[in-house]
Amino acid sequence: MELIAAICFAAALFVGARAVLVHAPSATRARLDRIAQGDGTREVLPDVQQRVVQPLARGIGRAASALLPEHTGRWLEEEIAAGGMDFRPGTFVMVTAGSTLLMGGSIALMVLSSPRVPPGLGSLLALASVGLGLVGPVVWLRGRVARRQAEMQRALPDTLDLIVVSVEAGLGFDAAVARITDQSDGPLAEELRRVLADMSLGMSRRDALQAMALRARASGVSSLVTAILQAERTGMSIGGVLRSQATHVRTLRRQRAEEAAMKAPLKMLFPLMFFIFPSLFIVVLGPPVLNLMRTMGGN
Repeated sequence: MELIAAICFAAALFVGARAVLVHAPSATRARLDRIAQGDGTREVLPDVQQRVVQPLARGIGRAASALLPEHTGRWLEEEIAAGGMDFRPGTFVMVTAGSTLLMGGSIALMVLSSPRVPPGLGSLLALASVGLGLVGPVVWLRGRVARRQAEMQRALPDTLDLIVVSVEAGLGFDAAVARITDQSDGPLAEELRRVLADMSLGMSRRDALQAMALRARASGVSSLVTAILQAERTGMSIGGVLRSQATHVRTLRRQRAEEAAMKAPLKMLFPLMFFIFPSLFIVVLGPPVLNLMRTMGGN
């Protein structure tokens, strides 16, 4: 019972750390959200979290970021941006170190306080919890990046079709993107809204789109940005380029669906072999085998 409680406590710590990383927006992003909603002129009194917790976390995050190697900090910044989050790499390192210490310490404390757990098994569980605390946040971060890329890839054809219709109706590219993002949600809409925000702050369209392509890491988004920049450089019609890209991404989506359909029988093979077929054999062959054994035993 103590071991189960320790494992549940460690899992709760990891879930809590993940929630802190995902749902803790920065002050700049919160200010931009208020401006976008028309509340930028109204002063909002900060609560305890904004006055105490967030500045303390940012200070510890800056200190931890200064201790990181340059390439590690750059890699974490890219992964965090690709995951759609806004915090320093040091904050991620701080949460990872805290979860590792707490998970390992909780498992070790619970194991040591329970005489029924063998010492060898307790040491193995403590080491496994430490490894989970170290590897778990990185695996979660990469999984979040992969899920976000897949969501953007799925939403790109429909969003691009809407932008094409708006551009051909007479709107400019920026106005069409603003109109579509006001009525859309999801990672792709967030990235497009960030492009518009960067342009409103003085960044050129080229730099804003290239930054979006680096954050998105989706092949469709990268090809779209490349086509738009090429059209601006050569003077081509943006509407024709967007329409050709919309056709291209729809074709890619159909090809991915066909590929997933062809992989489905292979993925179903292992559950059939290890879970369904044994049960089926027991149900079908069980009674005849029992009757045969009973008959042979009676003779």
